[in-house]
Amino acid sequence: MIVALHEAPIDFFKTTPPHSNRKLEELIRKAASMNFGAVEIGPLQDYVSIDGKQLQVVLDSFKIARSVHVGGLFNAKRFALKDEEYTKAREQIHRGITLCREIDSPLASIHPPFFVSQDKANETLMSRARQRFLELVNEEVDFATENNIKLAVESFCYCPFIFKDLQDFCRFISQFPVQKVGVLLDAGHVYQAGIDLSEAVNAFSCRLMNVHVHDATLERDYQRATHLPIGKGTINFSTLIDCLRNVHYDGWLTLEIRATEDEVIRSKEVLEQLITSKS
Repeated sequence: MIVALHEAPIDFFKTTPPHSNRKLEELIRKAASMNFGAVEIGPLQDYVSIDGKQLQVVLDSFKIARSVHVGGLFNAKRFALKDEEYTKAREQIHRGITLCREIDSPLASIHPPFFVSQDKANETLMSRARQRFLELVNEEVDFATENNIKLAVESFCYCPFIFKDLQDFCRFISQFPVQKVGVLLDAGHVYQAGIDLSEAVNAFSCRLMNVHVHDATLERDYQRATHLPIGKGTINFSTLIDCLRNVHYDGWLTLEIRATEDEVIRSKEVLEQLITSKS
């Protein structure tokens, strides 16, 4: 396993997406100076023209591995009912796959739709949103496969997202060939939602393509309880890494934290020490 960096942790680079090429190049250089060997470009939630070939030159110059994350919080109610929201999501995912091709990335991960607080996620609406998300991923998976890119769906397997629980998410993802569509396990959000991390790791074991790592607590407000520096929450990362090893996962642990530069470095060091001590 290696520790990667999500493109733009708030409070660290003092900036939020979307980013221009110039800003992305600055972020890559910064990540390289901190000895990260891999970065996740994203979330691509609003359109900004990105020169993928130029970005690839910078990534290659620092020998940095890369993936792309399409992270727009699509409004699930509008996604279920309005063609324009569906079209917006499809265009963002298509651009993410295209950027993967341009920067020579093998993986694009996708954020599922989200029910905003004022919406009541009744079963009919959730079912409609899940069905449209299934259609969307099916539309894009062939385009990704043609370009030797795999898709991973992020594991928001609880309300207010379009999946009710872990089993609901697993039923959804099982409808795709394992060699084409996998899972991005967001360990912090799964933990904060009260889902046992070892159960999630085992459920996703044959499809795990990336792991988002941030500390978390069990506080109900997920915005306050997640994206914490390692050690600031209550996740047992030693146990998490043991679980990942038990299913033979050897991919990225991608830091996605709100933190200062020192906290990013410290979080990276803690994870790397755990990886080394268990190798």
